[in-house]
Amino acid sequence: MTKSVTPLGFALLGLINDEPRSGYALRKVFETTPMGSYSSSPGSIYPALESLRKAGLVVASGEGRGKGLFHLTAQGVEAFQAWLRAPVEASDLSQAMLRFAFLHSHSDRSLTHAFLDSFEAAAAGQAAALAAFIAGEAGQVLPVQARVAVEHGRRQVEASAAWAAWARRTLEAEGEL
Repeated sequence: MTKSVTPLGFALLGLINDEPRSGYALRKVFETTPMGSYSSSPGSIYPALESLRKAGLVVASGEGRGKGLFHLTAQGVEAFQAWLRAPVEASDLSQAMLRFAFLHSHSDRSLTHAFLDSFEAAAAGQAAALAAFIAGEAGQVLPVQARVAVEHGRRQVEASAAWAAWARRTLEAEGEL
């Protein structure tokens, strides 16, 4: 079920999990926070909400587009919780911070620890794979600008792995882990 939910869909599920909201209130969150990178357009938010409704993950308490409050169904809660519990894979790194931001809504703090462990491992693994590519035959035949671009990606995911270790220490110091 969660494979068919888009990052925008999970952002909506997370916001609705935090508190029931109208379509308009959801749009405002996207317009006024860094979540705007997922979309604040009615042309994407309302269709995403409709897709979640059709999948049985949310229900609306009112009639008409954007009217009333959206609530998670039991199936929606289950899909959202499964998404939070899933280990981070290398292919998830670009969307992982969305999931991390919503881990606050789960009472089991071990999920945050598990997330950080899997995020750090995925990022370190991706950095190692990129380093091996750059050092290997395929990397050596790339034009220098392409090789430098791949090095940028390697450094980014390496920094992400270091961030996970820092985040773990910070959360432990604050008593959150």
